[in-house]
Amino acid sequence: MCTNYSFLYVLVVQITVLMIQESTSFNLETSVNMSSALTTIVPSPIFNGTFRVYFQPESIIDLGKGCNSTVYFNCTVEDNIGDTKTGRDFHQVNDFHTTTFFARVTTGDARIVQFILPAAMVTKDPRRELILGPHLTDELRFKLNIHGVNNFSIQAMQIGYVTVFVTIFGTSSVVVAQSSPTFQNMGQGSLKVAVVPRQKVADFVFDCSAAAVAILISFAIGCVTDTENLKRQLKYPVSLVIGFCCQFLLMPVLAFGLAMILPLEKNVRFGLLCVACVPGGGLGHVAVIISNADLPLSLTMNLISTVTMLGTAPLWIFVLGQYFQQTEGSKIIPIYNFEIWLASTFFAYTAGLVINRFKPNIAEALLTWFIKPLLLLTTILYITVGVYINMYVFEAVNNWTIVAAMLLPLCGVLVGSVLSIIFKQKSNFCKTIAVETSSLNCLIVLAALRFSLNQPDANIASVIPIWVMFTIPALYVILAVFGLLKARVDTYMESRRKNQTRQYSIASGIVNQANMAALSAPLFITETVLTDDDNQSTLSEKITVL
Repeated sequence: MCTNYSFLYVLVVQITVLMIQESTSFNLETSVNMSSALTTIVPSPIFNGTFRVYFQPESIIDLGKGCNSTVYFNCTVEDNIGDTKTGRDFHQVNDFHTTTFFARVTTGDARIVQFILPAAMVTKDPRRELILGPHLTDELRFKLNIHGVNNFSIQAMQIGYVTVFVTIFGTSSVVVAQSSPTFQNMGQGSLKVAVVPRQKVADFVFDCSAAAVAILISFAIGCVTDTENLKRQLKYPVSLVIGFCCQFLLMPVLAFGLAMILPLEKNVRFGLLCVACVPGGGLGHVAVIISNADLPLSLTMNLISTVTMLGTAPLWIFVLGQYFQQTEGSKIIPIYNFEIWLASTFFAYTAGLVINRFKPNIAEALLTWFIKPLLLLTTILYITVGVYINMYVFEAVNNWTIVAAMLLPLCGVLVGSVLSIIFKQKSNFCKTIAVETSSLNCLIVLAALRFSLNQPDANIASVIPIWVMFTIPALYVILAVFGLLKARVDTYMESRRKNQTRQYSIASGIVNQANMAALSAPLFITETVLTDDDNQSTLSEKITVL
């Protein structure tokens, strides 16, 4: 009988040893297989240990818009007998094995990424999923498998960057959360997600066409530039200096100030700075012609901006762009690519200027039969097809982005007008400087950003030049309306003043200075009075003795 009991005792001891060895090997295998932890979670008073969260993959950098991906993560626990910082003894709290743990998954921006509800949490409806797609939510809660693999699925909604958070809490934390909003969770892991646009042929064609149109506009401005007008404008150097200071000194600084003040994404700020550093474009020239401003000054400012921005634009982008374009401590500024695109506009402008100087008939023919019809066609295509291709700009636009796109050209108008008035320039010069300062070459900036930056940085930074292309014409229309209203008011006040003016005709007599006593000639005072009944003039005659 004793032999049987001893046999059973030995068997129980061996089984216990095997179970301890298997548990130890499992923990060691888990810690070896997983990569470095993303987050070390503060010890919780619920159990005797420290959480560690491991994501697989560690980050998602190329999730296509409209696509979904499954994220796997592990949670492991390390023993922590005592807390050396607080002196807390974790043996005095509840045991780890008696606690049920849960995970709450949230997104930093529900417009960019949402979560797909598991099939167990929703009612299966094939027709609904066929029409509307899977069930989406911005928060998930599920029971956590501490020593196993957990997963959830994310759906990419829009391009951009977002952080997904995984918060771990236990049973007692849920109770506390229901009674009080301030509770200490057991820890939180984070996963970086980048949603990029899916590459399409239409996007590449649009980017190439934007660059081609910008180069064609520079060529057209060169074709209409007369060297005689340039020589004549050099007689007024003050206006040229004012325009240079506004375009190349004040506008980049103002754009940098707007980018730092407004709550914008870093790539949007970089796009705002790039747009302000590249003045010119054909829209300001057209506005000068329509508003009857000074055309020679406009052409001269275009020549100066085309040459000067080859050096000033890369310099400003390199100096100020470091605050916006940086990743993991390294600063990446695509100066070389920007210089190539700016040089292309310079060579196109130079070609048009040379043709107009030596073959003006050919330049006129190119403008009439080729450039003007082509620009009209591309304008129509940009308003229709271009808007459709870049629909992401309008789907969930940030209000502060629109504010920045409106304030940038408005600052150009204000700065140009104020400086011109301070230095007592002519009204036509004031109008031209204000228009040219607010005119920005958005197309070449759009092409440079798209071909220089990686996705999704390129598309995010391109939001500003696309919006500025809409806000500049809107600003010119508003200014034109105010100009018409002012002209009407001035005309009305002038006509009213004329109606209330009395016209006098005075005939003075001849006074005899020697005798000092003579009868002067009659003094006639003619007073014209207009009445509503009948327009009559009354003549009154007075004789005055001096």
